[in-house]
Amino acid sequence: MREISELMTRDHRSCDDLLATVDNAVANDKWALAEGEFARFQKAMLNHFEAEEAILFPLFEKRTGMHQGPTQVMRSEHVQMRQLLAAAEAALAERAVDDYSGNAETLLIMIQQHNVKEENILYPMCDQQLADQLEALLPKLQKQLSANAKTPA
Repeated sequence: MREISELMTRDHRSCDDLLATVDNAVANDKWALAEGEFARFQKAMLNHFEAEEAILFPLFEKRTGMHQGPTQVMRSEHVQMRQLLAAAEAALAERAVDDYSGNAETLLIMIQQHNVKEENILYPMCDQQLADQLEALLPKLQKQLSANAKTPA
């Protein structure tokens, strides 16, 4: 069973698609579209982080007793990505193409590296360790992630 992996990986791809939309809008000088899509992207990313940090990681840590392992690394990377999100948001607001592009490129590279670790290491471990909790866990994760499709308040 790979339900956790499938759900969370699908959400990674959704976030990737949103970032690509933002980048295309910036490249075409469609600033209003870029800002609106960036707000959706940022909300999706933050919701994803929250699903992991508040729901998935604590269950995994409780089950395995591993508090200093992969989840700690992922949390640390989330902090860095939050900083890059804020910097990219500020650059968009200033219509600073070079600043936005630099932050977005760094963010994209970090996201790609982060996702590889989660998808190939952590999520399969979660699938294995939390298989008996899927009935309760998946709806909680889906609820947290479902805000991704909504426009930010």
